[in-house]
Amino acid sequence: MSAVLQQAPAQTLKITKVKDHIGAIVTGIDLAKPVDAATQKRLYDAVVENVVLVIRGQAHLTPAQVQAAGELFGELMEDQNRRYLVDGHPLISVLDNFAKASDGAPAKVGNNATWHTDHTNQERPPKFTMLYAVAVPDKGGATSVCNSRAAYEALPDDLRAKITPMKTENTLISSARFKISNPDILKEQLASKKPPTVQPLVRTHPDTGKKAVWFHKSKTEKIIGMTPEETQDFLQDLTDRCTQPQFCYAHEYQVGDLLILDDRQSLHKAGFDYDHSQHRLLYRMLVRGDRPQ
Repeated sequence: MSAVLQQAPAQTLKITKVKDHIGAIVTGIDLAKPVDAATQKRLYDAVVENVVLVIRGQAHLTPAQVQAAGELFGELMEDQNRRYLVDGHPLISVLDNFAKASDGAPAKVGNNATWHTDHTNQERPPKFTMLYAVAVPDKGGATSVCNSRAAYEALPDDLRAKITPMKTENTLISSARFKISNPDILKEQLASKKPPTVQPLVRTHPDTGKKAVWFHKSKTEKIIGMTPEETQDFLQDLTDRCTQPQFCYAHEYQVGDLLILDDRQSLHKAGFDYDHSQHRLLYRMLVRGDRPQ
């Protein structure tokens, strides 16, 4: 159940922008306490405006309180990777560099991460992805986020006109990336008869009406009209154009940070530039979104 109370007194919070195009930090709020409706709306609007929002100082939260904080932003959905979950909280998945794979070897969760938006192979991908820092290395291990709306708007007119009508076919793992894929996911995909999910390469944000580049390179089987290999090359070029420094923010975590990013207008990726003998443990929650248009 959400922690929102219509009559609860407002907490005093401060929202500080990080960069012109992307990122803001929230202080002065305790998510273990009731959050009134006006504060809830302010937080939601801040995510949409800044693409990624970080709420600091929440290290005292229990898993149940983390889930309640996530529910402030909408209906939570299951992660499609069900292997690593918080005990008793199936809507919270775990990103843990100490996790073990089925053969007992280090799982290397996300080790092949590229810039992406989450779960494009689903009919209703998440609108928000939330990451809560439980344990962090001394340095590095940032989550990088790109404002793909601002990047789209900065593209040359002819390229915008070319990509805007394009459609992608999405699956668990692109065939062009099978050789580096998670074997558990690959096994599930090969056993599945589900056809690819067709999505727009450029989607329109339902809250603002603005367009953004939107794809998951590793889940895009192909852009309709291209081969899988041509698709990967095309998307890599588009990624390079979108992830220029002015559009990106790399957040290095403090324990207790809750990061919320708007999947409908962003790409993101995990950083692996840290001492892997140190623990990096994040909880992840996903908020169900609309059918992309």
